Amino acid sequence: MASYERGKSKRNVFYGIIIVLLLACCAYSYCVTGNNPFSDMLEDTGTSVSSKDYKMSVHFLNVGKADCAYINCGDKNILIDAADKDVSNNVREYLKRQNVEKLDLVVMSHAHRDHIGQMDDVIKNFDIDKFLMPDIPNKIVPPSRTYVSMLKALDEKKVNVEIAKVGSRFSIGDMVIDIFAPCGIYDDINNTSIVMKITFGKDSFLFTGDASEQSELDMIKRGFDLKSTVLKVGHHGSRTSSTWKFLNAVSPDYAVISVKKDKSNLPNERIIKRLNSCNIKTYRTDESGNIVCCTNGDGVTFTTEREEK
Repeated sequence: MASYERGKSKRNVFYGIIIVLLLACCAYSYCVTGNNPFSDMLEDTGTSVSSKDYKMSVHFLNVGKADCAYINCGDKNILIDAADKDVSNNVREYLKRQNVEKLDLVVMSHAHRDHIGQMDDVIKNFDIDKFLMPDIPNKIVPPSRTYVSMLKALDEKKVNVEIAKVGSRFSIGDMVIDIFAPCGIYDDINNTSIVMKITFGKDSFLFTGDASEQSELDMIKRGFDLKSTVLKVGHHGSRTSSTWKFLNAVSPDYAVISVKKDKSNLPNERIIKRLNSCNIKTYRTDESGNIVCCTNGDGVTFTTEREEK
């Protein structure tokens, strides 16, 4: 009996060592990849596609009913918005896993918390060449702590801050950037959203923040070339945005909605039907998780964290 117990004890020790080794391997894997389904951006998604095969990648992060997009093109990095203040959606960690050390451009589309929630953290932890923000009328400047923290971080880091100029065009590496909005003075802070188009080769991406109907119509009246390959759908798929006229002007092949399921019932069913009727292939972060779009400048490829339903 004693011999059996000693044998049993040895087996338990052996199994214990195996378990410890397995846990150590898992810990090492987590440290190296961040347990990120896009640790090599795309390769762990069950496809043979890798962002290394492409010159440009656009990452639409799954940050709930908030916005955050990371763009890489060669050695150039852009961040548009920085999600909400939610530790489960850590923008800084995502950027670190993509080996980002410097951001050539950071854009605050507008001053709502679900777009700037982690902006102060980003500012503190990355070198930033240029920070772009809209000119917000004094009467609608948000009194939120989040906005104040962002401004304080910008001041402490002495970041180069510029106000978006409508109609301006500039380049970052091989990317051409056009600023289309805000092209008016509005009482609704959503309409102060910077709307910008990033073009690489024959492909282009239109980022709209939460720009609503009035801003969309004003852009059309200004005669801007809104046509884009991919549209980041405005205001998380709310019916306040994505008017028929705007979708016709943009005429995208693809659309991405950053959203989560909650009591607001976004994206609005009317907007989904509108996108479908325009034959626009639509991706949603609440269904697909992180969404990455890659291009060499002549056709885009989408890969998602989760399989489509």
